[in-house]
Amino acid sequence: MARLMKSLKTPVQTLVKALNLGILSLGKCQMSTSDSVALNRMFTLKKKGMDYVGQVRVRSENPHARIEVFNESYFEEFDQPEALVRDYLTEKVLGRLLKDKELPEEVKDLIQEHIEYQELLTEKKETVLISSNDRDLDKIFERFNSEYFDNHIQAEIRWGRDVKSRNKSGFRYGSYDEQKRIIRIHPRLKQDFVPISVLELTIYHEMCHQYAPSYKRNGTWQSHHPEFKKKEREYKNFKEARKWEKHNWHRLLLPSEENSESVTA
Repeated sequence: MARLMKSLKTPVQTLVKALNLGILSLGKCQMSTSDSVALNRMFTLKKKGMDYVGQVRVRSENPHARIEVFNESYFEEFDQPEALVRDYLTEKVLGRLLKDKELPEEVKDLIQEHIEYQELLTEKKETVLISSNDRDLDKIFERFNSEYFDNHIQAEIRWGRDVKSRNKSGFRYGSYDEQKRIIRIHPRLKQDFVPISVLELTIYHEMCHQYAPSYKRNGTWQSHHPEFKKKEREYKNFKEARKWEKHNWHRLLLPSEENSESVTA
């Protein structure tokens, strides 16, 4: 069975628009009278007939910019994680502020510094300095087979093939062919921004399908049943990998440059 992450039906580049954050209206600037540069600005988001009120704060100290939405129910309007929605909302509000001709240049400089700093921070988090051997499927498989399965898993493992098009309905991390005993891993997991723990969890997940096979209950096939989930959580970096997937899965919708064998359903 395959690990499949449900996705948006639009490219990542248009994710902000696709999220439909709402119609943004900015209030008046409120500059601080203190020596440090400070700006408070209220905003409203009109979405589905509701007005959600928020505030953006710009300060000299780090982080330079903070976004707050007073109506917590706003984030309940989205299927995506709150952190992801907040990131794109921050991008939208700060982008609008930068277009304000009346905004003091020192405030614009702080906003620009904040944007650049966040981009650098994200890049550092995503850059995983690992050698090609760290993504050797056979070595990871053999290590896990010994460490977690007492060498009882009998399967072949290989990379799948990436297609040069965006995924629109979902992203399949990997799959296990029960009849042929073949594990296929999506080659987009080769990319350096993908933590090694995510690749390892994918391999481990597919191995669990042989350890805890699917069974039929009440006329329905159960793939991720309690025994399967219990075994899957034994992977030492399970929570770390799942957390990364929750906040970054949408980045895997875009094709990588490498192609190999196709990932089957």
